[in-house]
Amino acid sequence: MIDSRFFKKPTPLSLEQICHHLGIVVPNEYDKNKQFESVAVLAAAGAQDVSCYNNAKYLEELKHTKAGLCLVTAEAAAHVPESTLCLIVDHPYRFFGKIAALFYPSSVNHQGISDLSFIHPTAKVGRNCVISAFAVIEADVVVADDCFIGPNCVIQKGTSLGNNCHLDAHVTVGCAIIGNHVYIKPGARIGQPGFGFHMDEKGHFDIPQLGRVIIGDHVHIGANTTIDRGSFADTVIGKGVRIDNLVQIAHNVEVGDNSVLVAQVGIAGSTKLGKFVIAAGQVGIAGHLKIGNGVKIAAQSGLMRDVADKETVAGSPAVPVRDWHKQTIALSRLIKNQK
Repeated sequence: MIDSRFFKKPTPLSLEQICHHLGIVVPNEYDKNKQFESVAVLAAAGAQDVSCYNNAKYLEELKHTKAGLCLVTAEAAAHVPESTLCLIVDHPYRFFGKIAALFYPSSVNHQGISDLSFIHPTAKVGRNCVISAFAVIEADVVVADDCFIGPNCVIQKGTSLGNNCHLDAHVTVGCAIIGNHVYIKPGARIGQPGFGFHMDEKGHFDIPQLGRVIIGDHVHIGANTTIDRGSFADTVIGKGVRIDNLVQIAHNVEVGDNSVLVAQVGIAGSTKLGKFVIAAGQVGIAGHLKIGNGVKIAAQSGLMRDVADKETVAGSPAVPVRDWHKQTIALSRLIKNQK
């Protein structure tokens, strides 16, 4: 349910407006002036709602939906009720997201720079920025145009933010060079010193952490995620990366473009991930590894070796997914034979 206390009730949109936004043509048999008021999931949608079918688990909901308009693939169109208009698209969920954003555009409170914030005289803040109460911007920081800095954020000395960055409340960023259109959720800590020390019979000796965090354009970083700065090299997050909540990225790690790290992933120091890598929830990755492009790592896997391009691995220690399935079956049979 979309609660109007948190998300402003949208202005109704016509089918023509929706199709124009999606870059598609209104089907000839439909009334282009038909109005829709919001978006909803299949089971909850009513005649004034736009919905979407993108997962086979919800086929029964599609068959019985009361949505006024539904986005589907060509294969699923036959299951749409007669009372529901359907738009056939290649990627229903992507298009559904575009419609949701059209109904509910993101809004920022453009209160400008709060009198309760602190901005060091040597810091540079661009045009149209929002600096919220109790935010601290230290010496030599650069904040480019159209940025939002939430309450109680701390941007430490020398850090730079590109255009249209959004930092939610209680974010701390230091020793970082951040690209454009980066969204950082509450409580994230970026650029703090990593777990760097030498250990021998004389005890622990702390190693200075003198690197940076480099973050590309269009990166999202989840709540309470931590990204350590490099020790002597840099920690690098490529463009388009999506990082979920409660992820830990250690010093000198490199994450390739458009990779996805799901909640509670932990990556040890100096490991390099290629492009379009997916690490599912609670994956642990050892240090100094090379993970190829397009690798998929199943949830709760423990990865302790290099992985070639496009390989899928699972288990702890992680092995090729076919081997993991064989191990699971063999173990199940072993247990049955012991009964």
